[in-house]
Amino acid sequence: MAYNTIDYIPIATPSDATDFGDLTMSRSYLAACSNGTRGVFGGGDPWQTKNVIDYITIASPSNATDFGDLTGGRYGLGACSDGTKGVFGGGNGWPSLIDYVTIATTSDATDFGDLTVARRYLAACSDGTKGLWGGGYSTIDTIDYVTIATPGNATDFGDLTVGRWGVAACSGD
Repeated sequence: MAYNTIDYIPIATPSDATDFGDLTMSRSYLAACSNGTRGVFGGGDPWQTKNVIDYITIASPSNATDFGDLTGGRYGLGACSDGTKGVFGGGNGWPSLIDYVTIATTSDATDFGDLTVARRYLAACSDGTKGLWGGGYSTIDTIDYVTIATPGNATDFGDLTVGRWGVAACSGD
């Protein structure tokens, strides 16, 4: 199912989620990243692959606003950021594509490069400098990385302990 609902929780205090607002359209299997002030959501929806990018101001609950478009419509992609650029990699439709946006400025995405292995349903995270994508359908064990400040093709980082898809990732500060 596809939804347009955005929820939030205050991380410092255990609590149930609260309604934040709505995306500009219902979709699923999308990816998101932020610069700490603005949250950006891209792609989604396996029934009608979307290239839509929305954004919110994290401190102000409200509905999302149109940001621009990804370079190609896709779902099951992974996204991360360095605080300036948001990078979206992989996904069904354009499974090796990496594109990027400057989070503070609304616009269409720009081609960044390609992953080393085309895939969808992968996870992404960043340490603020490098962006990593791991796993993917069908049971891919590859981990790729880019230096987010410098567009270019991804480089092999290593492998997961076993191939898997539909994964999630996070990183420390």
